[in-house]
Amino acid sequence: MTHFGPHVHSFGGTQSVIRTLRDHSIGADRVRAIATWNGSDHIANARLMARAVVVIVRRKRKTIAHFHISNGGAWLREGTLIALARARGLGVVVTLHGFEFPTFSQSHPRVVRAILARAHRIICLSEESRVSVAVLLGDVNVTILANPVNVDRESPPADETAPIVLFAGAIGKRKGVDVLVAAWRSLLEQGIDGECHIVGPAEDFVPPSLERLVVNGPVHPTEVGALVRIARLVVLPSRAEGMPMILSEALAAGRPFVATPVGGTRDITPDEDMIVPVNDSEALATAIGRYLRDGELAAVAGERGRRYIIETRSPEVIDRKLRAIYESI
Repeated sequence: MTHFGPHVHSFGGTQSVIRTLRDHSIGADRVRAIATWNGSDHIANARLMARAVVVIVRRKRKTIAHFHISNGGAWLREGTLIALARARGLGVVVTLHGFEFPTFSQSHPRVVRAILARAHRIICLSEESRVSVAVLLGDVNVTILANPVNVDRESPPADETAPIVLFAGAIGKRKGVDVLVAAWRSLLEQGIDGECHIVGPAEDFVPPSLERLVVNGPVHPTEVGALVRIARLVVLPSRAEGMPMILSEALAAGRPFVATPVGGTRDITPDEDMIVPVNDSEALATAIGRYLRDGELAAVAGERGRRYIIETRSPEVIDRKLRAIYESI
């Protein structure tokens, strides 16, 4: 199986998914990933696209190519490759990532319909995305399938960590970093012990200088797991999401999270205490404080989450389901 999408070592949830599919041979005995994008270097991206074209042209007819679409630009890149793959007689599977798809499909219905009509199977990560596809094409060839998550069985229990709350993602208002800062300020006023770590590329918000608020730039995707291991919990107070991988990765490492019920977040939440309203910094502070003050509570919630991931999103579970999708074509 060959997957087409952003480079597996660039920053983002889609990249993490493709990397997991490749590294664990999920869905096929041999899996490789072909990058179509790797940042803002247009010349480098053109070379990646040219290589992807060559790979598709050389594929045998009646084999399958799996494409991953996560944002507006991907519809042009992957859309072109999908058309080529169908012209070459390949089977086409498309996974829709990202929070933008429902809105994008409403704004550009002809583009989305023309591209997805060429797919033999469409995989959505949430019911919201599935409904958006069904509006345009019907739901005969549409499946909801969770992203696979590598289970970190060696991660220590949450009560053996320092009281650290971790945010890992784009540092901007869509991810609710401004709400997190307000919540942390409230916790400091309450005399909370511990630290808040914010890690990721800067977008449209610059966190102020606060006591025990540590802000760092993006790290290599393979280093995120180590950051999760040393944290007591993970936080993601987003205003919009698709299916955030960092939350699944937190549970897979035995860490609870605190997040807003946007996109597919509620679908992966094993405990309602982990959910807070959008834009509610006080509720966010209360939920974060609960786990920072009580390591045993965090450990119990985190282990419940890890069992949930093992049962529903582990490589073994998704491997069986993805093979069935491929074999149905």
